[in-house]
Formats: sequence, C-alpha cells, structure tokens
Amino acid sequence: MSEVYAALDLGSNSFHLLLVERDGHELHTLEEIKEKVQLLAGFGDGQLAEDAMARGLACLGRFAQRLRMVPRSRLRIVGTHALREARNRQTFITRAEQILGAPLRIVSGEEEARLIFMGVHHHAPATNDGQRLVVDIGGGSTEFAWGSASRPTELISCKVGCVSLSDAYFRNANAQDIAYRSARDQALVDLAPLAGRACPPEVIGTSGTVESIQQVLAANGWGDESITRDGVDELVRAITQGRWLVDAGLPGLAPERLDIFPAGVAIVAALFDVLNLPAMTYVDASLQRGLLVDDLQPVSPEGDLRGNTVLLLQRRYAVDLGQAQRVRRMALRLFDCTQPWWPEPARWRELLGWAADLHELGMVVGARHYPRHGAYLVRHSQMRGFSHLEQRQLALLVRGHRRSFPGLAFGGFEPSAARQLTRLLTLLRLSAILERSHSDDDSADLTASVLGDDTLRLSLPEGWLTEHPLSRRELEFESVQLASAGIELQF
Repeated sequence: MSEVYAALDLGSNSFHLLLVERDGHELHTLEEIKEKVQLLAGFGDGQLAEDAMARGLACLGRFAQRLRMVPRSRLRIVGTHALREARNRQTFITRAEQILGAPLRIVSGEEEARLIFMGVHHHAPATNDGQRLVVDIGGGSTEFAWGSASRPTELISCKVGCVSLSDAYFRNANAQDIAYRSARDQALVDLAPLAGRACPPEVIGTSGTVESIQQVLAANGWGDESITRDGVDELVRAITQGRWLVDAGLPGLAPERLDIFPAGVAIVAALFDVLNLPAMTYVDASLQRGLLVDDLQPVSPEGDLRGNTVLLLQRRYAVDLGQAQRVRRMALRLFDCTQPWWPEPARWRELLGWAADLHELGMVVGARHYPRHGAYLVRHSQMRGFSHLEQRQLALLVRGHRRSFPGLAFGGFEPSAARQLTRLLTLLRLSAILERSHSDDDSADLTASVLGDDTLRLSLPEGWLTEHPLSRRELEFESVQLASAGIELQF
C-alpha cells in the first residue's frame, strides 16, 4: 500500500512544496509547487516586512488546499534563513501553523546544509565513496556540505543570498556594472570563512540560482554540461558590458529569476574565486526531498541505481520488455562491431543500452507519435542517478529512433557529443528496423564494420533481406535518412 508524504520549505526567496508517494524503497514525486514569495525582501532592523509576511501567508493558504488529503503526521514544514534571522518570526510562525495545522520547525544553516546533502545523495549517490561538495544558494544564505557517500563531514552556512544581495545593491541601481562589482565584493567578504578549504573533484549546485545559470549558459552556447569559470566570465561580461536587457535579462533566463539573477551570478563568481572551483554541476535535488529522505530513510535497491531507475520506468509505463531486450541486444552488438567510432566506449555503450530499454516508452500514451511521447516522459521524469544532460541525451535518442532523422536537435549539444550521439542514434534506428518482427526467432545474425569515419557497413545472412521485406524497405529509406546526417549506410 502506497503512502503520501509532503515536505514544505519556507525559503527566503521561494516557498517549495513537495508531495511524494512512498512505494517500497522509492519516493515517487506526485507534485512540486513553487511560489516566489521573497520573504526576505524589505527586511530591516531584524524585522520581516508586513507585505512580505502577507505574501507568505497567502501562499500557505493556497498550499493548504493541496495538503488537505495529507495526514498531518506525514507533513514536514521547515523555515530557513529569513525565519532564522527575523525577530518577529513568531508572529509569522503562529499564523502559518494555524493555516497549515502542523508545526513549523526552524532549522539552522548547518542543518539545512545537511538536509540538502541528503537530498543530493538520494538523487545522485557518489560513486566509490568519492568526495563531493554540495552548494545551495538561497535567498538569504548559502549552505555548503562536504562529504562522501551519504555522510557529510563538514557543514557551513554563510550569510549571503541572492535576495539580500539584490536588495542591497541592485534595487534602483543606476549603473548595472557598478552594482554588480559592489555585490561581488560583498560576496567575497561574506564567503571569507571558506578560504583555504580544499575543493573536492565533484562540486554540485542545487538551487534555483545554479539551475538558472546553467540554463542561460546552455541557451547562449557558453557551456552545456557544467558551469565553468569561462562560462561565468561570459555571464559577468554580459551583465556589466551592456548585453543585459533590463526587462528580459538573457536568453534562457526564466522571467521570475530576472530581478535576482545578477546577484546570483555575483555569488557564483565569488565562489569560483574563493574555492578555486574547476566546475560546478547542477543536480535537481532539494531541501524538502532531503527532509523526507532523512525522515523516512528509504532503502535504495541493490545494484546499479541508474539501471534500476530505467527498470522502474519500464514497469510504470508497461514497456514491452521482450522487444526492449531484443533492440538492446542488437544495438549493443552493432556498438561492439563499431569500436573505431568510440573513444570512450563504456560511457556511450551504457547510454545506448538505456535508450534501447526505453525506446518504446511512449506507447503507453499512444502508438501514433510514440517516439515524441517517450521523449517527453524521459525528459521530464524524475530519474534518480541521471544528470539533466543524460536525460536530454536519452530523450533525443528516444525521440529520433524512427522516421525522420532529427538533425537540428543535435545543435543543442557540444559538437563532439553531437557527433557521438549521431552515431548512437544510427545504431538505435538500425536496431529497431532489424527487430521489426518482434520475435526472438527472427533476429538477424549479422556483423557490422566501419569504413573511415562516416561509413557503416552491415553484413546480413544470405537471403535475410528477401525474407524480411519490411525491414529491407525501411533500410533503404534509412540510407537516405542517414545520408542527411553525413553517414553512408551499406548493406
């Protein structure tokens, strides 16, 4: 029997509500609701502003409707920096508890950092007990958690956030470049307690600030897989050298982040300097998920997390496991025959296998346009263990495994990755054609080879094409499709 739980994070910038269904060792997301409240806006003399509290309480009234079906014993509510700092917090807390009918707990900055670390570990466990640093940039404070595996070893909270910094330097600022430099200087002062600490090889950012920076970098061609110093420098130049549009920001930036984005960039730029970061990767984990993981302690399944995630999707959407296995087997056979194409074979082979596992995922929606439906499900499902980039890559492979070759879609990836994804999609498309009979007894005993960089040759058993006229016709059509992608198919 499944159970519904909810966690509510009353942050300085936004309020976040997460509802999950517990099913064995899994927490399936039912709904996530986020409202920009800016509880810290107008903060002065240790007091929350009346209009900020009114916005927050109105938001809780709306959330309360959604929470009616959740037993109060399964609801967790926490407040963070704004409520930690406010001397008049009890006024807000009393009214909030009356609205929600459950106790509100104020957590310390260090406890906030620990819970965020737990949320990251649940979504993307460290491999081989590797060291990592988790960073969460909030509206009024920024939390840091160093650790390995599931245990943080050091927790720090610094009083610098995108709302407080924006209030101090960007509200009514006449000169954007001067405001930015002042904000960055202040961030460097506030982050001074981090000076001298070693930076582990894996640095993860989890907040809306980090997500929005990653989205803007990708939209402008300044970085796809992670946030780098070069990418941050491009953002700084855009903000300070006249490319920042006051009413629109930059391509890729959500409108609700417009007013606090420059302050967020200032914090991230300061972090790169103070900690000498090589790069930062965004992970879609949250305090509220960490709160539920910490409380419920769901046991992770044995074995490979990403493989189990794929299996759960197959079961949830009633994928034909026999056909998925046939296409996987054929795709990996072709992959192993084309070794000259793969400088990092393990990474790409694994991705191809998962794409084969999920290529018919969209059938649950409808047979017509099922590749589109499947791509949407892959792109927007919560896939534990997978990065956003990996989900985008999988979605592209699922979307493109039949009919027209989606050449324009590869432009959203780095050129070297786009080349490898083109080759992977070639093998997946061919595997789906060769397994059109949906029968183990009809699989082709073939070999394949690559001639140069862009020619793939299939060697099929004598008479196989005559006995499989549908596959033959589709292979002939496929040779034209692949030619549009710069690949010559011989068979």
